[in-house]
Amino acid sequence: MSENHYTFRIQRNRKAADGRIDSRWVEYPVSATPTTTVLTLLEEIKGEQDGSLTFRQSCRSAICGSCAMKIGGRTRLACKTHVESVAHNGVVEIAPQANQPVLKDLAIDIGPFFTRIHAIRPYLEDGPDTDLVLEQSAYDQVNHVTQCILCGSCYSDCVMAEVSQEFIGPAALAKAFRFVSDPREGQKERRLEQLSHPHMMWTCARCAMCVESCPKDVKPMEAIVKLRTRGIAKGLKDGPGPKHALAFHHDIQKAGSLNEFTLMMRTVGILGTLEELGTAFHLMKKGKVPSPLPHKSKGLEELAKIYEILEEHPLDVETKAKEVVPE
Repeated sequence: MSENHYTFRIQRNRKAADGRIDSRWVEYPVSATPTTTVLTLLEEIKGEQDGSLTFRQSCRSAICGSCAMKIGGRTRLACKTHVESVAHNGVVEIAPQANQPVLKDLAIDIGPFFTRIHAIRPYLEDGPDTDLVLEQSAYDQVNHVTQCILCGSCYSDCVMAEVSQEFIGPAALAKAFRFVSDPREGQKERRLEQLSHPHMMWTCARCAMCVESCPKDVKPMEAIVKLRTRGIAKGLKDGPGPKHALAFHHDIQKAGSLNEFTLMMRTVGILGTLEELGTAFHLMKKGKVPSPLPHKSKGLEELAKIYEILEEHPLDVETKAKEVVPE
């Protein structure tokens, strides 16, 4: 296979004496076959062009997660990313992970990320919620989320982490689901109650960026949705998050469409609605205030039948992974 010429445009970062990060972009020419990995070329640059270039790497097998970085505008593992797949007009742009403190060049401080992981108590606890009868199928939902390698890619690309440093993040929530769904866990209800607090599972905007960036197909957003479903099933319905979800459910079931005029009132209450009056007046000027008398959709009888069927035969919404059987 013939070699192509590429330009690696790398963000070089250095911490100044006052604590600020000085950033600049430096370009490095490289030649490689299209299937050469980005990590291989970074090592070549460090070994042959600039020994001061700093980045993390270890296993080279997409297992340790050390080499996660922004490549071509999205967080990926450098060891499994082929250069041609991320080159734009021959240029590959590389930067450190976002939403996390930068130490130097492409290396970030992983401390805050793992503080969030430890906050959900990533271990089994004794308690009254332990299942006494276990079946092999009970572990299907656990097995899938255990594939997480804690690389931080989902947190780096998370839009909520970008606007809120207090959000616990998709990786921590996926890890929390791993324990909430484990039949051996004895504190399932207590965990769900804590996950219902602000900046936890209801803060997720469901943008699906974590699903896109995860190199191990863990689907953190799916795990977050399952946590929410379990929380509501346990009666944890206080707070804007569950109230918003229940309002959606009620409107669709009764009318087939949302009553957007009263949606905010049902989500955040009177005081919360009054705080948004400025936004409401702005929407009125633009003619975007919804009607207080929303129309009912056609075919409500069919919709009612769907709800009846779902209540009689609820869908299995748990995260499942196919069992791997040696051939």
